[in-house]
Amino acid sequence: MNPFTYSKPTDITAAVNLSGPATRFIAGGTNLLDLMKENVATPEHLIDITGLPLREVSETASGGLMIGALVSNADLAYHPLIEARYPLLSKAVLAGASPQLRNMASTGGNLLQRTRCYYFYDTGVPCNKREPGSGCPAREGLNRIHAILGAS
Repeated sequence: MNPFTYSKPTDITAAVNLSGPATRFIAGGTNLLDLMKENVATPEHLIDITGLPLREVSETASGGLMIGALVSNADLAYHPLIEARYPLLSKAVLAGASPQLRNMASTGGNLLQRTRCYYFYDTGVPCNKREPGSGCPAREGLNRIHAILGAS
């Protein structure tokens, strides 16, 4: 894992001001920390957003909804406004994971989660997702760790 700095701002403006190209936001960080351990992600700075007011679903002036990055998937799926206005979103979130995961996983974390492809995590092989144009072992016939073989 590469060295990095860490900050935990107390308001959203400070978090935004701290951000930059080599910065990643972190809350639970399950996926990001795995990527950092494998040197797939090498941020120079982590911004911890767990203390920020981002756990609400609220109405916007234009009639839409704003979903905070820290809203749990369970809270999102069962929120009355989501169920009433966006029932397919509610159903999709409920279909996406076990209740235990939905209770802990955040909407922001799900949106920022990187690919789950085994080769993406293996820095010893090329990967178009890590380095565009480098190749893709799965497409080129290397089928170890695949559950389905020979499908396009």
